[in-house]
Amino acid sequence: MDKADLIGEYSRKVRVASYQVGAQRQLKLSMLLRMCQEVSQQHLDLFGFSYEKMYEDNIVFLLITSRMKIRRMPLHNEEVTVKTHPRGVCGAQFYRDFKAYSGDEEIIDVMQTTVAADPQTHKILRPRVFLDYVGFPGTKVSPEERIGKAEIPENLPFVGERPIRYSDIDFNYHLNNTVYGDIVTDFLPGGAENCRYSEVRINYINESALGDVLKIYAAKQDGKVRMKGMNARGCGFTATATVLPMDGMPDYSKKFG
Repeated sequence: MDKADLIGEYSRKVRVASYQVGAQRQLKLSMLLRMCQEVSQQHLDLFGFSYEKMYEDNIVFLLITSRMKIRRMPLHNEEVTVKTHPRGVCGAQFYRDFKAYSGDEEIIDVMQTTVAADPQTHKILRPRVFLDYVGFPGTKVSPEERIGKAEIPENLPFVGERPIRYSDIDFNYHLNNTVYGDIVTDFLPGGAENCRYSEVRINYINESALGDVLKIYAAKQDGKVRMKGMNARGCGFTATATVLPMDGMPDYSKKFG
């Protein structure tokens, strides 16, 4: 298999473990983000570009946006195939998609954007620095694939605080991007008990570090949630989520229980 084939697609089969699901026996939003994080790293590992190798060469990736379109979340013990493709470049951002399948059924579509940065200063690097480093082509992302900015009102009501603890921190020394999935769920207006996600977008704006406290502001109207988290330096993240009632979902529990 040559480099062009590897760049085109990487696929991995996973079985949803007990620690990855919540009270509804569905995959947690944070665990979906962890699947994406691990699959993309495994894809780079095929070329010999592990996190440790890239760090030594003064390159890390910082996530900018995650947009998740969710037909349904997989359940405990369900086998899922996750496929990922690098989509190209738009400005300083790299686009990568992830699609999750149960059998032949596509159940989740994720698009993420990242930037390459210096691991010490977190200064954003020009895309060509990474493209030349790995030998990837710099294909331009088509306009229809690009992710626009979410509109978040200034006057959202305050709903609580989320301290950043040691267990939240990753090897880039900031709040790991996957933890935001738990934060969105924990501060969902009206609670997450009787609803499911249809689409979620998280914008990572300003890194939160150990000891920071995120002040969470959120509101829900007509099934649409808008949320932001503020740290001492400004807006840490924004998120939007379309949530639907659990009523009417097929019962997969007998098949995968």
